[in-house]
Amino acid sequence: MAVLATLLLVSSACSLDSGDIASSESNERSEQNQAVSGNGISWGPCENGFTGPDMECAVLSVPIDRADAESPRIDLALARVPASGSPDERIGSLLFNPGGPGGSGIEFLSAAAPSMPEELHTSFDLVSWDPRGVGESSPVRCLTDQQKEAQIEGDISPDDAEELDRAISDTEELREGCESNNPELIDHMSTADVAGDMEEIRLALGEDQLNYVGFSYGTAIGATYATMFPESVRAMVLDGSVSPTASEEEQLAAGVMGFERTYDSFVETCDSDPGCALSGRTEQSIADVRASLDEEPLTVDTASGTRQLTRDLFDIGLLTSLYQDEVWGSVARAIDDLEGGGAEVLLSLADRQLGRQPDGSWDNSSDAQIMVNCADSDQRPTVQEAIEAGERATADAPTFGEILATGPLACVDWPLPANPVPEWTGAGAPPILVVGTVGDPATPYEWSEEMAEALKGSVLLTYEGDGHTAFLRGGACVDDAVVAYLVDLELPEPGTRCPAVTSGDGSGVGNITDQLLEQMTAAGIPEPVAACIVDRLTDELGETGLEDLLLGGDPDALTEKVTGITTQCMAEN
Repeated sequence: MAVLATLLLVSSACSLDSGDIASSESNERSEQNQAVSGNGISWGPCENGFTGPDMECAVLSVPIDRADAESPRIDLALARVPASGSPDERIGSLLFNPGGPGGSGIEFLSAAAPSMPEELHTSFDLVSWDPRGVGESSPVRCLTDQQKEAQIEGDISPDDAEELDRAISDTEELREGCESNNPELIDHMSTADVAGDMEEIRLALGEDQLNYVGFSYGTAIGATYATMFPESVRAMVLDGSVSPTASEEEQLAAGVMGFERTYDSFVETCDSDPGCALSGRTEQSIADVRASLDEEPLTVDTASGTRQLTRDLFDIGLLTSLYQDEVWGSVARAIDDLEGGGAEVLLSLADRQLGRQPDGSWDNSSDAQIMVNCADSDQRPTVQEAIEAGERATADAPTFGEILATGPLACVDWPLPANPVPEWTGAGAPPILVVGTVGDPATPYEWSEEMAEALKGSVLLTYEGDGHTAFLRGGACVDDAVVAYLVDLELPEPGTRCPAVTSGDGSGVGNITDQLLEQMTAAGIPEPVAACIVDRLTDELGETGLEDLLLGGDPDALTEKVTGITTQCMAEN
């Protein structure tokens, strides 16, 4: 989550040596990597937001249509953390995509690089990019901030004719905005287009082959790349796979049931843990809150002004929390005390899912997501077919079906893609490692099984926990297997299963402050320093206040405080 990542980055940066030796090593490392991979990319300082130690940024011009020699071009924003090893230790570039579609690779790399296993830092330039139309890469825009705000202020889970008419009107407004504001990209936002950009990145890096880790939707990019450019792949990890075969309606049905299953796990875990704020009454408490908000939304004072927590936004916030079982204990406390600050936490979680920023502005992740999803499909349902698909999803998934039921309306009357996605086979590519999480709410485990079967020669690694994706959050069993494959090309034995891990003492629901402590130590911060930082923040903000801020507050509000506390803790330890 944004603030947790901010705290991790600031404290990591503060705990690094900043003298002449460190500066000299950084310069030497940069020169080394320019020599081996600088073939068309000019790396320099990053300008936007937080960047981790040694992170560099660049811009690469690519054609909108690779098949057209005279195609207009767009700019892709890239970032890298150069390999820390010697030239002999360096294997090449390791690309990451965090998913979405619509997720910023640059934001992901700046947040995740400090906690990457040391073996990856030694062996690879860690590289990511904002895919076309996303973040800083010639960003698409379909709706203004005001239009987006107006849409979420209404009822986004229609249950009568008037609300349904509004939902249809909202999707028409979205499609028209995407077409009129982005005429050159409207039919060139498919995953095949993104895979072509990835090949342009490989060529510009001067690499014979690429290494790649894709999370969630990033697995679609990887599978497409391995199918289109199999000889360009050295190693590929696909974590939390999308389905290689399901229709849009089948994906909706499986997706909503994935969230329902993980919600059931949340309820069971909280009910069985005496330390959970909703213990023994989780499902009834949530049902009571939903009914109350359906009747009368709760007024909430936030950093961007007075807002309303509606039942729909509560449901989206709850759904978002299912991505990380580490935060379940904190979310349960928020639900139990909505009027004491919990409502703002649930709103912040919903905002994170929707792309709304703490200051009330909106990023373009939802715009890019709809453009990619519709460009990746050749199915164009009628309005009635879309409505009926949504009704079936609602019937099968009582908690989240309604909030996701309007999804099929999105691609009605959408232009067909100019560059459709090929069937995923990976023929000619080396063996690929597919990682699946049994309790994944967003990309159900069976999709990873399907992906492993579709990509011939691949191996499925199973994580038996809850939450979305497994690498960097599923413990040493998962991380060690991924690292061994990426570095040494050693695949785990077929059928390998990694046990679930939990935060803190492992007795029940996760605790986000425990997660923070674990991530700080994993990032190389000495344990006494990390414990000191968490203790000082807890003393100043209170445990609930710190958890609320980590779950959904404004990253900028924490920066100065964390910097000062980290400096003190470094001096004392």
